[in-house]
Amino acid sequence: MVATITNFTRLPIQDRLSIAGLFYAMLDLYRSDRIFQQYDDLDAQSVFVKLGISDRLINEFLRPTLLVGLFKPPEELSAAVTMELLYYYALAHQDSFDVRWIKSKSIAEHLFAPLSRRLISRHHLQVLGGTLVRRVTMSSDTRRVSSVEVKNVATNTVRVIDEVDAVVLAVGAKGLKSLMAQSPELSKAAPELVSAASLGSIDVVSARLWLDRSVPIAYPANVFSRFESLKGSGGTFFMLDQLHKDAQQALWGDEQPQGSVVASDFYNASAIAAMSDQEIIDRLTRDLLPIAHPEFTNARVVDSEVRRYPGSVSLFSPGSFRKRPPLETSVESIVCAGDWVRMGDKEHGAKGLCQERAYVCGLEAGNSLIRRKIVTGADHTHPVLPIRADEPQVVLGRALNKLVMDPIEALGLKLPWFNS
Repeated sequence: MVATITNFTRLPIQDRLSIAGLFYAMLDLYRSDRIFQQYDDLDAQSVFVKLGISDRLINEFLRPTLLVGLFKPPEELSAAVTMELLYYYALAHQDSFDVRWIKSKSIAEHLFAPLSRRLISRHHLQVLGGTLVRRVTMSSDTRRVSSVEVKNVATNTVRVIDEVDAVVLAVGAKGLKSLMAQSPELSKAAPELVSAASLGSIDVVSARLWLDRSVPIAYPANVFSRFESLKGSGGTFFMLDQLHKDAQQALWGDEQPQGSVVASDFYNASAIAAMSDQEIIDRLTRDLLPIAHPEFTNARVVDSEVRRYPGSVSLFSPGSFRKRPPLETSVESIVCAGDWVRMGDKEHGAKGLCQERAYVCGLEAGNSLIRRKIVTGADHTHPVLPIRADEPQVVLGRALNKLVMDPIEALGLKLPWFNS
């Protein structure tokens, strides 16, 4: 609370102090696998209320944070995953509260594109762009994948890839549901994947605006909170001209920059997605952005882009943890990767919906195939860097809590929020 005293100037101190109970629950979260599962079965909103967190803190800080962090309001989210996200993003390592931004272009351009080129040139990787996996066929005698059927979206052509050594399923619930429906042999061999495919997903909408003038916003990264114009969604906007000061011309397609470039994302955005592109742009320029700074009212949109991503994000609903796909499946030649994957003894400190967790899980998926000799040719597994260690007071608090609570629970007593 001290480290972030200047970040939330509208919240009175008494409301900030009401979050103390949540700090304790975070210490208790990893006391055992059973305790973690009990928190996962609860929704975050009910836990917030039972912990005595003020309505104002919930509505002005926790709710908007969760709408842009896990893309749903607290009443629809697992309390366990919610606390993981809040700890990882907001409370751990408070000397570096805010996230760091890449100076120009995007992570895809600066990191993943060069990685892809390197894999293609050095390891003969073949990338099938614009291609969907339609079916995974199993070998009846070896219980391993025998072939994968793929479809080119642009041409509607279908081809079969035979003699498949292994498959990494880097898909969300929506993609997995479609795949399992077309792969009856796989569904029978890996019921945990069928269970994962039953989980929900979330719609996302993104918009980008090129303006004819620069708008002087104090912070380049911002969250929309509690506005009726959001229609129940969470929203963020980023001043790309401030974040990418060294690449102004690139933001304008190598043309002469005219003004601010705003990127806005909407999460839990089913209602926003149903609007037309122009309605979404008008909602931003007339209703939302002027609240942040009145100069947006005078700005003219020079160019714009709106994209919709239906069912593209994992929903961490109460009780969903046990259904999430495991890193290693019942089919030895199939592993899973993504930020929603349960990583077991390879669990990493990166939590929630984040590219870091998805990337680390991808490394561990490959390492698993190499370690179990499902694929050959690699002489070592890829190292995985841990996040910074927990701060000393957190380590001490968890140890003391376990020392006290385990004997108490042995007597049949429970924490009050676990009582129905």
